[in-house]
Amino acid sequence: MINPNLDIEALARSFKVDNRLMIEDFLLPDVAERMLDACLTSVPFDMQYVLDDKYQSMSQEEASRYSPQEQQAINNRIFAAASRGVGFLYDGYLKSRVKSSLENILDEKLSFLHDVFTYIGSEDVLSPIRQITACEEITGAEPQFTRFTPGHFLTRHRDIVGGRQRRIAFVLGLTKRWHPDWGGLLQFYKEDGTPRDAWTPRFNVLSIFDVTHIHAVTYVTPFATTPRISLTGWFVARG
Repeated sequence: MINPNLDIEALARSFKVDNRLMIEDFLLPDVAERMLDACLTSVPFDMQYVLDDKYQSMSQEEASRYSPQEQQAINNRIFAAASRGVGFLYDGYLKSRVKSSLENILDEKLSFLHDVFTYIGSEDVLSPIRQITACEEITGAEPQFTRFTPGHFLTRHRDIVGGRQRRIAFVLGLTKRWHPDWGGLLQFYKEDGTPRDAWTPRFNVLSIFDVTHIHAVTYVTPFATTPRISLTGWFVARG
């Protein structure tokens, strides 16, 4: 699946400058196209958010049981926490979600995404990532597909979580023709909270960065006309 023409040595030199990097044309084009198509047409994304300082996940079926007023009340509580710099709101499809259901068997497109989850944690991917990042500890991956639509966001944070052994965060962009005015930017910050720079979502571009980098996904505006779709997660050290 990976583009065989990647210059691993050159990428390693670039990553070393600031422990972060954007890798263009990371996958073979037809693979990236299949991933995008599956995410647009077949994935039953769950709403993922922080409420009362706890990670929450709500399926589309569960969300449909709430009235518009109840849904708005939940969003108001999510936004209240976000105003203090806490939390996130977006749609996700986790590796565990696929494994725990029969959907990947019944739907060819979801079956393909299950193969992608397996592949991203295989040596075909881990070996070049270790070479690029010089992080020999990496032995696995924790991936999920994410979808950001108007009103979604991810507040400023580091990807360091006790006991999770995360080493390198990754975002594989699956969005075409994203306009930076729509928000949804991968924003990096200095230690004091001053913005450094931001990366616009791009199709088939893998963004990788050391988990010590402070970052966020900026608020997606009401006038964004297409979802921001990515394969995101972390390369991790197990054991």
